[in-house]
Amino acid sequence: MGIGGIETGSRDISRYLSKKKIENYILCERSKNNIIDKSLNIIYLDNLKFKNIFDQYKIKISLKKIIQNKGINLVHISSRAPAFFLINFLRKMNIKIVTSVHNKYKPGFLLKDWYNSFLLKGDSVIFNSNFVKNSYVNKYFNKNKLFVIPRGIDTNYFQPSSSNKKDNIKKILLPSRISSWKGHNNLLKFYIKKDLNLRDEFKLVFISSHQSKYEKRIDMLIKNLNLTKFVLFEKPTLDIKKLYDDSFIVINCSTRPEGFGRTISESLSMKKPVLAPNIGGTKEQLLKFDKKLLFDVGSYSSFVKSFKYAIDNYSNIIQKSRNFVNKNYSSEKMCKKTLEVYLRNFN
Repeated sequence: MGIGGIETGSRDISRYLSKKKIENYILCERSKNNIIDKSLNIIYLDNLKFKNIFDQYKIKISLKKIIQNKGINLVHISSRAPAFFLINFLRKMNIKIVTSVHNKYKPGFLLKDWYNSFLLKGDSVIFNSNFVKNSYVNKYFNKNKLFVIPRGIDTNYFQPSSSNKKDNIKKILLPSRISSWKGHNNLLKFYIKKDLNLRDEFKLVFISSHQSKYEKRIDMLIKNLNLTKFVLFEKPTLDIKKLYDDSFIVINCSTRPEGFGRTISESLSMKKPVLAPNIGGTKEQLLKFDKKLLFDVGSYSSFVKSFKYAIDNYSNIIQKSRNFVNKNYSSEKMCKKTLEVYLRNFN
């Protein structure tokens, strides 16, 4: 239960169900990246991994005890490994199953495609965007069990601070965790281009624990590009609102399509202009809001055009952004629709 979009959505739904007096639990692996939240009923699998075939017997024993002891009648699976290993086991226990598909998985060899297909085997299947649903809809026979529920964000939490403090440093925030495809390296290369002169006015803000191989690669690239004093690092945190609050503009720089891309709605809810690639779920969100904030993946000229547009139209963008999120991408709306899907399985 780290800081990723799937984990955040799981926590939001769990809180919503608890508010509705519906008993619920989150089952997850224990790791050093877990973020402690005592307001939730989280059950950890100690020294067991969903992806490890040799751990499955113990996981099934633990899961069976939890289901029996807690009186659970529905399980929502949001990841491929537990779907692959546990769906048939749960069906034998007469448990209703909801699955979520959060991205378009790359087609591979037959075994890989078979493995991926288990996320489509829920009694109900939730997609986080039309982009993701359209990637799979032809592989599913009963389309009445397919639902699109965009990821929602807590607009009560993601609202700008009332303080009017002015920072001498304008910050460009890339709020995505550092991985092979989140585009930190592309943003760094855009940043050093002289015609934008970003270093004269802006500093970059990355979120990193400096531990993974990708984080270490970015550290080395920053050093090689002589950008050490221009990049500020923040530790992974649940309280990401402060990072948005301190930023001037937000960038999503993913090099492949995101299923949804929570950073878009989070930024707009915080009244921060956000640029994003013209692909996948980020495109789906910004096309509704302002398509000129989209840029072509890896294209510096396209990025410059969108960046300059955001700066020139800054006030107009932030004036309308929060209302847009409240109308289309609130956590309340997401959770309400998810509960409706749960209840459909018992009608």
